[in-house]
Amino acid sequence: MQSLQKLALLLLLSCSIPTLIAQTYLNLDFETMSGNQIRRWTTLNNAAVYSRDSVEKVSGDYSYKISKTNPNEKRDAFFSNTLPLELVKGKDVILKGRIKTDIKEKAEAGLFLVAYDKIGKPIQFDDMAGKRIDHTSWWQEVSISAKIDSNAAIISIGGACYGGALTAWFDNFELFIDGKKYISPLPRTAALTKNELEVLKKYCYPLESSDPNIETNTDLSVLKKLTKDARIISLGESSHGSSEIFKMKHRIIKYLAQHDTFNMLAFEANMPESNILHKAILNQQFDLINLIETLYFWTWHTTEIRNLLNWMQNFNQGKPKMEFAGFDMQYYKGAIEEVKKALQTNTVIQKDLYEFEYFISTIAYQYINQKGKVSLPVEQMHRTTQLHTQVKTAIQKSDKTGTEKDWLLQNMRILEQYVDHKIGDGNPEEKRDRYMAENLLWLLDNRPDPKIIVWAHNGHISKSNKTIDKGFIDSPMRMGGYIADAIPDKSLAIGFTFYEGSYTAMASNDIKPFPAVTAFPGSYEHFLNQMDEPLFILDLKKIKKEKPVELDWLLSTLPFRTIGADKQTIEFQDTNIADAFDYLIFIKTSTNSHLLD
Repeated sequence: MQSLQKLALLLLLSCSIPTLIAQTYLNLDFETMSGNQIRRWTTLNNAAVYSRDSVEKVSGDYSYKISKTNPNEKRDAFFSNTLPLELVKGKDVILKGRIKTDIKEKAEAGLFLVAYDKIGKPIQFDDMAGKRIDHTSWWQEVSISAKIDSNAAIISIGGACYGGALTAWFDNFELFIDGKKYISPLPRTAALTKNELEVLKKYCYPLESSDPNIETNTDLSVLKKLTKDARIISLGESSHGSSEIFKMKHRIIKYLAQHDTFNMLAFEANMPESNILHKAILNQQFDLINLIETLYFWTWHTTEIRNLLNWMQNFNQGKPKMEFAGFDMQYYKGAIEEVKKALQTNTVIQKDLYEFEYFISTIAYQYINQKGKVSLPVEQMHRTTQLHTQVKTAIQKSDKTGTEKDWLLQNMRILEQYVDHKIGDGNPEEKRDRYMAENLLWLLDNRPDPKIIVWAHNGHISKSNKTIDKGFIDSPMRMGGYIADAIPDKSLAIGFTFYEGSYTAMASNDIKPFPAVTAFPGSYEHFLNQMDEPLFILDLKKIKKEKPVELDWLLSTLPFRTIGADKQTIEFQDTNIADAFDYLIFIKTSTNSHLLD
């Protein structure tokens, strides 16, 4: 495989690209860390050991070091940074850098620049082929240049080591745009001033506790004002395994149900299976439900979620009632079982359903066992589409009631989404967010007078990039952005984060507590912790509207805690929280969520 193809593949499979502004700090001298990661730079595989070196350097305190010493390692080693599109698009760009090498066997080191169009196709590439350093050498200055194509959607720069065993150091990168050296602003790490803290406090609403069983709710009364007119309120989480975040969300859900007529709780969980759970809650049979079997993910198989759903079951014994729903589409079993059960007397369509299920199960098997590579013959794909249409027609012609028929057709839509997510063109993560938004809006349109509380990760509820074209790479459009586009002024996104503590996560197929990286100087959480308030709501919506100069730092792009269900090596990613959320709930200390037996 040529180096261009390797690099394209690695870049596309690397972590998500953050939203950037023109004056982004690029850390071209490798001096700044984000926790345990060199800020802004992404390592694209584990073919080498990537680190900073305080001994071998050209300028500043550190260089970037790649140690590729395993003689059996055949992969190339890369690290990359993403340039602000609006800064370089259509312009002449020169990247200079200094490289030192210690080569043990045939190997090379150099810089690279690659530009992709919006469907992920590399349209410009320079990896210094034929000009790389291929011998042990003291520090040398090297450079690459390009006029960035006007169709570029992503531009990445970085360093790479090719071939056999070597150690290479990279330092003193410089970026020139139309002949002028780019001087990026230094990251803010100094403590907030007294005046900045006083202004910040004007936008904060202290909270008493994350305990959902606390008797007083006076502190939550501010939600009546903040959530006015909203039909969808999304509650995020910086980790799928924080007990305090889960309990705080429970407390807010309880308050909104009791005091603000919110009547649906929608989880980042598979839609058909969640509807089964809803029926169990309504029939006071929640205790018979195995959460991990029903909702699949360990994240919901916790004491915190069980306590929430037990409260919901008790709440539903009176009036008004609260419906439980899901909006995800990552599994197919529940949807097809519901359709098979509903049409069990139709022997002709049952044969179609079993054939249809066979094709989908083949897709699922290949996706899991072939690492996302699915290949069905064209005739099988055509047959799958034909079967899907035949089943939908059978549902429409059936004697099912309106509501039941709507749900069955939605199950067929889930199956359609599932297939496209696994084998269709485009970015699977973007498609998942788009389909989750579609399913939430279906709930909004198909339930009687719904007011929905959404439970999902911060990344999914984010409103960032909501105006970008929905392409492959240039559109990391999230569910929250689609929702905001569909119902402007009727949706709110409330992010959650914490300063220190622990969280539950999966690592090497083991689910257990892990210590969290304490927020470091320059991160949002480090600044917010200086408020000396252990728990509060931050009104980002108002700050973004009023733009006080004392809070310019808060409206910029800074490191922000981002953990999913898995243990994270890098816990912070550059984010603009004011673009992502309307409000942010800050919790000083998180403890790990508690798995059920």
